[in-house]
Amino acid sequence: LDISQNKIGDTGLESLTAVLPTFTAMQVLVLVQTGISSTGMRTLVPALRQLTRLITLDISYNRDIRDHGLESLAHILPLLKAMKVLNLMRTGISDRGISALVKALPHLVELQELNVSYNNIGDSGIVSLVQTLCQPSSLDTGHNRAGDKNLTTSPHYNNTLQELYIEENSGVTGAGLGRVAQLISALPALTELHMSGDYNTPAHLSDTAAMALAEALPRLPALEWLGLQFISMEPAGFQAVVQAGEEHPALERLCYTRSLVPEGADTTASCLKLW
Repeated sequence: LDISQNKIGDTGLESLTAVLPTFTAMQVLVLVQTGISSTGMRTLVPALRQLTRLITLDISYNRDIRDHGLESLAHILPLLKAMKVLNLMRTGISDRGISALVKALPHLVELQELNVSYNNIGDSGIVSLVQTLCQPSSLDTGHNRAGDKNLTTSPHYNNTLQELYIEENSGVTGAGLGRVAQLISALPALTELHMSGDYNTPAHLSDTAAMALAEALPRLPALEWLGLQFISMEPAGFQAVVQAGEEHPALERLCYTRSLVPEGADTTASCLKLW
């Protein structure tokens, strides 16, 4: 069911939630830019808990959902174990909402795509989120078999998540992104990683953080797209990241902000896309 860009608001959502529980086989629910708030989310949650076959939930572009709305949703997310795509972009959430979300994430063992971009999350929230994603719960017995000695299928790795969007969060700094760089090699199935800084206050990655990112790239063999816009680096760090990207067997797009390229840096790498 997709009713995107229909301004139903919380009032219209009440009517929808009256019938939603009857559609027990529903797999996709898209409520993009429908004008719902945290109040509407509290109304929606009792209906959602009945939709245990739901694979995709997209409530993006509803800025008034905020932390209270995400807290309501997080409470029942463990019941939606089939969830593969969860889109929370531009929902006005911050670290408080993320702290509720991370408690539910270990139950979403099928999750392939998570989007929390363009919100108000800070370093602690983003780091906590990525740490949680990198540590699948023991519930994930289907993906991590007991006794499997292959490191990439050990409980320390998440082999399910394919797309992660954490870009353009106003509270995230270079320190937070540097910690993310140290963690992401535990997500070897990633095909897309969007970790750009904030447009208004670009983040700065130290050489140490940039080197950590460069070292992580070979451990993400499926990665095709890496978003690093609105991030500045020192020349050595920038070149290390670009070289790792150019040597990567699958990376097609390493996106960077043209105005933040260090002076004199080599930008001829085929994967480097300047914006």
